[in-house]
Amino acid sequence: VGVVAVKRKQQRTMTAEELAALLEADPAFRRRQAEADRRLGKRYERTERELQVVLQRLSDAGVHVSSLHELVERHAPLDMPIVETLLGSLPSMRDSVAIEIVVRALAAADGPFDGRPLVECFLRERDDGLRWAIANTIDAARPVGIGDWVCEALRDPNTGPAREMLALAVTKLAPREKAVAALRAAIDAVPGHVATALGRVGADKEVELLRSRLDGAEGWVKKAILQAIKR
Repeated sequence: VGVVAVKRKQQRTMTAEELAALLEADPAFRRRQAEADRRLGKRYERTERELQVVLQRLSDAGVHVSSLHELVERHAPLDMPIVETLLGSLPSMRDSVAIEIVVRALAAADGPFDGRPLVECFLRERDDGLRWAIANTIDAARPVGIGDWVCEALRDPNTGPAREMLALAVTKLAPREKAVAALRAAIDAVPGHVATALGRVGADKEVELLRSRLDGAEGWVKKAILQAIKR
């Protein structure tokens, strides 16, 4: 309100420098800024604390790195002892940023691994960005034992944006007939990703379904549908 009053009084546009000086002189603004900085600092500390636990577990297993970024750079593709250490860390983790860093590292796994810890983490979390990252790793890696769950989650609207990546993952993790049925159920929600997936595992009868979605399709979604039909 004070800023608006000053603008009206001056009858000109306030520069960014003037606005910054005005806000800095406002005690209430300074208190809010200090509180925001404090919360951000606590969040960073929480993330680092959880990641340090993971790094210590890796060190105990004989893998000495200063960050998970370094882990992937130096050791990818990750062997099973490393993968099992990362998976074993997930159940006790609560910081969403730290969890996402671990989950993304798992995308560099060297071979198949039990996918249930990823599913448990997905079901426990409610952040759409983190869920999308988990689904992305499910697609990028080779988790086993979760094909039925991927089909169910792909059908479920409550799964949210993560259905994009699960549409791609289902082609690798479920039998073709089950995968196609789940993709058909999700085509209206995530048409571009479903089209790409059907291009991999669909049959001639899926061409009609894809053509029916061309009307009204635009941009990359239309391109994905046309490519799937051709494929």
